[in-house]
Amino acid sequence: MIRKIIRTLVLALVVGAGWQLWTVLDKPIDTLIVEGDMTPAERERIQSALSGVGVAGILSTDLGDFEQILEAMGWARGVDIRRKWPNKLVVNIRKENPVAKWGVDAYLAADGSVLSLPDQYPNLPTLRSSVSNPHQSMQVYRLLQQFASRQALRIMDLSESAEGEWVVEFANGLALHLGASEINDRMSRFLRAYDSVLREKTAIIDYVDARYPSGIAVKFIQEPQSSVVDVKGANSIEFAFNTNKSSLSGI
Repeated sequence: MIRKIIRTLVLALVVGAGWQLWTVLDKPIDTLIVEGDMTPAERERIQSALSGVGVAGILSTDLGDFEQILEAMGWARGVDIRRKWPNKLVVNIRKENPVAKWGVDAYLAADGSVLSLPDQYPNLPTLRSSVSNPHQSMQVYRLLQQFASRQALRIMDLSESAEGEWVVEFANGLALHLGASEINDRMSRFLRAYDSVLREKTAIIDYVDARYPSGIAVKFIQEPQSSVVDVKGANSIEFAFNTNKSSLSGI
């Protein structure tokens, strides 16, 4: 009986001492440190997101609440938060970098996931689609850009109409209509024509239409005092390029 009382008293003393030690160590948090390659706008977004989180002591604060809020911002690949005694929380975010713009305000990561970013990235290509989702559109973009890079072309705009037809615009201003099917074959035909005939004529090309079984159509812009004759009496001329014969013929 006496031993039981002694054990109880010892346990109570240990608990009491532990509680007092916890109280001493559980200092109020007054500093938030953000680590990682963050822009000023991203740091401001983080601070704003965490401003409404209830903060207790350094030991009693639930770090899971911080992680959930930061992950909900839409651009954090991974979040790591650690305590730094006596009064600091250190936040490290591994962020997703955008590779394309999605519509007006959003961006896309390399895997097609949508990012909501506080900064603007004006030099990225723009993707728009009325049919495909962001993941599918990114797959199409990456495939076509892989083709285009063979001729040192860079896609700056890729759009899909409500009919499912894709239109590509390159950094040099050239537009390419690919349609809704066989876009791999059509892209290949265009690139062969571009390499052999069209590369030096991009400044006077309005657009290229690759929606043909074995060739492409090229619409040229009629410039003032140009040596190109407007055989239709309009302000443009259309040619058909047969990729099998590697020649131009009027249509």
